[in-house]
Amino acid sequence: MLIKSKYNTFGSWMFFILTSLFLAFFLGELLNHFSIVRISYFLKLDNRSFYITNALFGFVLFFFFFLISSFIKSITIDSNERTLIFKNIVTRQTNTYAYSDFDGFIDTFLNHKSASYKTIGLIKDKKVIRYIDSFWVSNYDELRQSLEGLEYLGTYNFGVLKQFKMLFRQPVID
Repeated sequence: MLIKSKYNTFGSWMFFILTSLFLAFFLGELLNHFSIVRISYFLKLDNRSFYITNALFGFVLFFFFFLISSFIKSITIDSNERTLIFKNIVTRQTNTYAYSDFDGFIDTFLNHKSASYKTIGLIKDKKVIRYIDSFWVSNYDELRQSLEGLEYLGTYNFGVLKQFKMLFRQPVID
């Protein structure tokens, strides 16, 4: 059976909307400054202020694109073929894994803002190679059920240090 991830409305779409707003402001500021299109809502900035403002919004755009590229992935689990496909939605890079590439999977939680979200960690050599975080996907339970052919290694409740180790593919299981 083929299961595809669905983006969580709060987690993923918030970044898409914020990135779109920053991009719109960035482009509007460019068009207004060079008098291509006069937009009355924008202030007429001198060159120095214009470059500082656009450098700031350019950095924020880069940062949001980096976050989207790093965390929001299209995940496809084919339980018949016993494969997992992670596709980056920005760069379109695809990584395909067989179930045999992993020792198993764990259940854990990752902290986001003020809440913890259920997370599946795919383990190889005591390291979390990939993870599926319920903050980013809305059909987490379906994805979790489709991994039943993979060995379950238990539930872990990691502290902050181990969560960072998990995100940077360091050994987390003792």
